[in-house]
Amino acid sequence: LWTHDDTFPWDALRLLHHMAPNSTQPCQLHHPPFFPDTLLHTHLNPHQAAAAALRILQRLFHTLGTNATSHLWQAQPRHRLLNKLHHYIHRLQRCGPHDPSLVQGPRNSLLTIDKYFRDIHLFLHVHNHSACAWDHVRLQA
Repeated sequence: LWTHDDTFPWDALRLLHHMAPNSTQPCQLHHPPFFPDTLLHTHLNPHQAAAAALRILQRLFHTLGTNATSHLWQAQPRHRLLNKLHHYIHRLQRCGPHDPSLVQGPRNSLLTIDKYFRDIHLFLHVHNHSACAWDHVRLQA
């Protein structure tokens, strides 16, 4: 994925910054979810790493694409980021292995990703999807 387009992370982060809701209140939320260190130190083969990247992009697309929270984001940068995420999801799905046995291995990484995004959704829900809560999520990305 990165060899095809190494500008994706920077463009996506720039779009994420531009689409962020404006928060004028001091932001003192407790227990924001943090990206699990175990994923950063897991040795995955290329197919497993692609499956993990695909899962992260899918969950991020779902989180940012939820209609219930779309009113908080700047529309044009949000749509551009969602289009970019969709493009990379499609690309990973197309180039990924069609044999599921090639992706088998530590399923803990995919479960950890799922738990992380469940924690994000819970965090946002507990804080009523406030601009401050979204800012914590944006900074995690």
